[in-house]
Amino acid sequence: MNRKVSVNLSRIGNAAARGRVWLITSLLVGMCACLGGAIRSARAAGPAKTTLDGVFTDAQAARGKADYNTSCGTCHMEDLSGSGQALPLAGDAFMDVWEGQTVADLLGLVQGTMPQDKPGTLTSQEALDIITYLLQQNKFPAGKDELKNDPDALKNILITNKAPAKSQ
Repeated sequence: MNRKVSVNLSRIGNAAARGRVWLITSLLVGMCACLGGAIRSARAAGPAKTTLDGVFTDAQAARGKADYNTSCGTCHMEDLSGSGQALPLAGDAFMDVWEGQTVADLLGLVQGTMPQDKPGTLTSQEALDIITYLLQQNKFPAGKDELKNDPDALKNILITNKAPAKSQ
């Protein structure tokens, strides 16, 4: 008789364990589904703007050209074609490096490492204006508002020359 009781108790224990496993598994599946949906939504939303949206003004790019000629033109050349170790900053060479990255990424590189002989000496505004000149020379359209040094906004501007896919 003791044997029957212990067998029944082990079945109850196994059923309880299976119930806990089922509950935990269900919770994990639900959490993964929610997380996956949130990730897909964030990816679908992507950056709020692209460089095709006119994120700088012509006046800002003109200031950037003056700063570029002073701080960058010696190495990257006046026509942005690059020389030696200084990469080209226009055309396919520029887009091969920067396609899909953000304006914040470009600003971080320019401000932190340029000019090569005096890295980090450009002010935030000089670096930003230079970037607008680079965008203009890469045939991105100007807009009516200047590009501002707002880190959150700059992280949401994608460098791309590809029009976004239309939602259906």
